[in-house]
Amino acid sequence: MPAVPAEPLPQAASGRARPGLAAQIAEAAAARSAAPGFPSDRLARIRTAAARLAPDRSPSGDLRQAALLVERQAQVDLEVPTASTVPGVSLVKLVIKKLMIWYLRFLGHQITSLGQATARFGLAVATRVDGVEAEVAVLAERVSRLEAALSEPRGQ
Repeated sequence: MPAVPAEPLPQAASGRARPGLAAQIAEAAAARSAAPGFPSDRLARIRTAAARLAPDRSPSGDLRQAALLVERQAQVDLEVPTASTVPGVSLVKLVIKKLMIWYLRFLGHQITSLGQATARFGLAVATRVDGVEAEVAVLAERVSRLEAALSEPRGQ
């Protein structure tokens, strides 16, 4: 069954934000997603994949967390999708996958190793930075004590 072209989403003609435009777009999107024949399962899979690939938006600035994120995201998924709605294409994709799996495994291993090495480097840098920060704190406290001792009047 051919897809019926949907009415375009509302947009600002001038390129500037129009009051209520976001609400209109949200309403139009909700109406389309509630329509019969809307591929909800496909959209859910797309959103799951996008969330998995999306960068971590935590504002912590923690080096350890960033290194662990690199390690987690450096894993290469070798399960290439072979499904298709076109007859025969699934079989072709499966054959190509079987013919190339040795190369994909090699390439995936190399990329994963690079990501893990980068993560280990990040953890080493985080450890070094933690040590430097601790040393700076000790030195700052020592300088404060010395400055306080110098500012005290000396009895002669």
